[in-house]
Amino acid sequence: MFDTLGLLCVIWWCVVLFHPLHADIQCMGSEAQESPITNVKMNWRKMELSWESSKNFSKYKCAIMNSDIKTVPKKVNSPLCRFPVQHYLPLHKGVSFIIEVPDTNISKHCTFIPGGMNGSAIENFSCVIYNISLMNCTWQPGRDAPGDTQYFLYWKNPL
Repeated sequence: MFDTLGLLCVIWWCVVLFHPLHADIQCMGSEAQESPITNVKMNWRKMELSWESSKNFSKYKCAIMNSDIKTVPKKVNSPLCRFPVQHYLPLHKGVSFIIEVPDTNISKHCTFIPGGMNGSAIENFSCVIYNISLMNCTWQPGRDAPGDTQYFLYWKNPL
């Protein structure tokens, strides 16, 4: 059954998730030296953080967090860190990533603040609810959105 709290959750998610995630990840390396950790990328669908390293390290620690949620660093044996897909992180406030090499002073601190490309945000977004059990949402692509821009709508049932 579709309730009011669920409707508010959907609307909030639509506002947050329809914001195109084309912003770059801004990183800072170890201050003492040039960091061998480069090309940090985040696959938001799979919740996978990946990077390249110019040195062959056998262990890394990685963490993802926002201003409200702190996560326990994960220990991994390769430059790929997977986080639970259910991990709830509102992206509109930005997200931080930390990649560290244990027992060294090598680390990479990165921040993602979604800004989207100007003119790429959806327009004319609306949802109609039928019989409290079916919802149909429609929208138009942003006026200046590139032709290959994809928008996704997700439903997350509140606990």
